[in-house]
Amino acid sequence: MRPIVLNTYEGTHHVQAEVNQTIVEVAKQNKVRWGHACTRGICAQCRTKVVKGAEALNPITKEEKLRLRKEERQNGFRLGCQIRVTEEEGEIELTHSPY
Repeated sequence: MRPIVLNTYEGTHHVQAEVNQTIVEVAKQNKVRWGHACTRGICAQCRTKVVKGAEALNPITKEEKLRLRKEERQNGFRLGCQIRVTEEEGEIELTHSPY
């Protein structure tokens, strides 16, 4: 397990995540409201800003490339249902940023 900071409109949540969990899964497991509807990268209700720790996350997925504009991706936006924790070390901080 590794610590992650999740920022939502309700506040800042310090939670634990396992490697290979998606951010939506982490949020659900820790009872943090992280809007989502499909978990397949289609609805983008789980749009997320990576504040810290992009290097500890999986590469951008094909679904994210199809759903998010290039400018959004360049500015650190991803989809919470597609983001997976890949590293045991390093800080990760994410902000839920729905449209």
